[in-house]
Amino acid sequence: MRCTAALRLASGAIVAAALLGAPAARAEAPLARAPSSAAAATAPETARPELAWDPRWPRFRASEYVATGLLAATAFATLAIPPSEGRWTAVNGFDGAARDALRIRSDRQREMARDASDLLLTLMTNQLAADALLVAWWGHGRGSVAWEIALIDIEALALNAAVNGLVAGLTSRERPYRAVCVGPEEEQDRDCRGSKRYRSFFSGHSSTAFTAAGLMCSHHAHLPLYGGGAPDALACVASLGAAAAVATLRVVSDQHFATDALTGAAVGTLTGLGLPWLLHYRGGASASTSTRADAVSISFVPAPLGGYLMGRF
Repeated sequence: MRCTAALRLASGAIVAAALLGAPAARAEAPLARAPSSAAAATAPETARPELAWDPRWPRFRASEYVATGLLAATAFATLAIPPSEGRWTAVNGFDGAARDALRIRSDRQREMARDASDLLLTLMTNQLAADALLVAWWGHGRGSVAWEIALIDIEALALNAAVNGLVAGLTSRERPYRAVCVGPEEEQDRDCRGSKRYRSFFSGHSSTAFTAAGLMCSHHAHLPLYGGGAPDALACVASLGAAAAVATLRVVSDQHFATDALTGAAVGTLTGLGLPWLLHYRGGASASTSTRADAVSISFVPAPLGGYLMGRF
């Protein structure tokens, strides 16, 4: 009689089993033969999830093409909103304390932190393009899937840019480094000139970084771009970590107050996770987990004040 002992973890995805007490083979039983090379060659391999667009997921619609164009035009138009000096200059206690604790004191190091946030954000947006063009199109040979991914990315980034441009232009919050903006304008630092000085709320770098991270998580949760399982889950985790680094660098470099970065992170996360789910991915099950029931997976669940990123391990 064969006894089986199993331990199932709370996550429901890891099962450990041990087989005990298997009876000894009888002496007169014939020895089992090793499988021939021909049989081994024809043995079925572990099925890998295939990269494919679920028929239940709506493809990019004509209305979305129009909306994306209008959002991009709006984002560019917001650059023409004139700054309003003195509209929002008060600093609350939380922002003041966070600035005193986190701001880098050295001018040179603040500039380095600012440039590092620019570079990291550029790498994140380039990764979105790499997933669509190099991974989906060239690696998997799925040009149609790559096209859908790229269009969703552009749409979400355009929405984030339009919302950020409107809010930043209309609120005209002065940036935390305003104290150094003294003397003739031509002698001031480049950050002090023009309307940029009055576009602190909310942080565009933070919202764009978290939009990109949300898009990474959305795509990798539903499409096995990296083969499914842990690699796709790690891509989501890494992108969220990079987005958090961008937001932190904007505060330590004195480009934004803490509430600017936190608000940008919330708006970007909701955009990057919510828009793909609302318009496309909610129509069907995740393709990355349709093959294996025990695969590592991530999913987004919307909520009234944002949403929850849920994982299965």
